[in-house]
Amino acid sequence: MNNLEISKDVYFDCDRKQLKYTKDDKPEDDIPYAGGQEYVNRYAIVRKDNGDLLGIHTDDYIVRPYAKLAESVNEVVKECIDTDRYHITTKDHVLENGKKYRRDINFWDDSIDMQNYGKNGMHITGKEEKIIPQLRIYSSMDGRWGQQIMWSSVYVVCLNGMVRPDWTFTVYNKHNTRKDISFGLDDFKLGLVAHKELGEDLFKMMQKKVTTDIVTQLFKSTLASQYKRNSLIDHTSANVMKDLNNAWEKYEQKYGPTLFAVYQTATDWSSHPVTKGAKHNVSRKREKEVAKMMNSPEWLGLAA
Repeated sequence: MNNLEISKDVYFDCDRKQLKYTKDDKPEDDIPYAGGQEYVNRYAIVRKDNGDLLGIHTDDYIVRPYAKLAESVNEVVKECIDTDRYHITTKDHVLENGKKYRRDINFWDDSIDMQNYGKNGMHITGKEEKIIPQLRIYSSMDGRWGQQIMWSSVYVVCLNGMVRPDWTFTVYNKHNTRKDISFGLDDFKLGLVAHKELGEDLFKMMQKKVTTDIVTQLFKSTLASQYKRNSLIDHTSANVMKDLNNAWEKYEQKYGPTLFAVYQTATDWSSHPVTKGAKHNVSRKREKEVAKMMNSPEWLGLAA
């Protein structure tokens, strides 16, 4: 069995078609145009298999197939661990018919068992109360997402993406960069080290008690603050606070009035957005906002 199998949906080829326009042959100010067609410095990226338009770019845009990126990361993983003996699962997300791509690689043998931290009344029980390291790949053909390879962690019981305040284990590349994205053995190992440190960070959060008033003020001044002037109906500050308050009520009841419950509330909000827009776009943006919150004076004051 291939633990690093790549979905067949990831394998498709693209054409670059230069755009052109037809000159208007109607006279303007009694000066007739010559007519005919002229090409412009814009190229349509089109799927060969179905002709769907994926993006429009200038000449310096480099088409980088998703499958090639996934395969290159697979090779690094195989160099680091015995994939035949390791429990690995993958999931490929080909989004918007190929305009965007995300790949998740989950490493179950390096899980952090949260039952080991079940002290001081936390009462963390159940086999799903654990965190696993996850390697993510992002790319796009519409120019919205650059190529990105990053480490994350996932809380299994609720599938929340565990955001860290630093994103130092991220490799990023724009599509107009001539050099291909680089991800090596050291990047892989650093990600696993960071994941192991996460368990200790979460244990410290479990020891920090908070009040609902403090939590409300934290969210108002961070995650909800930038939506005050947002015109999107479902992204207003009031609706953001409503979603956060509902999640806080759930996690406060489960984990007590702790910073750990606050953290779970924020990562739930980023991982499972209630939105009328594209969830994959909103979730990716919100994860960055949660990371920013964890670097804010308000959060650092609570964590001290």
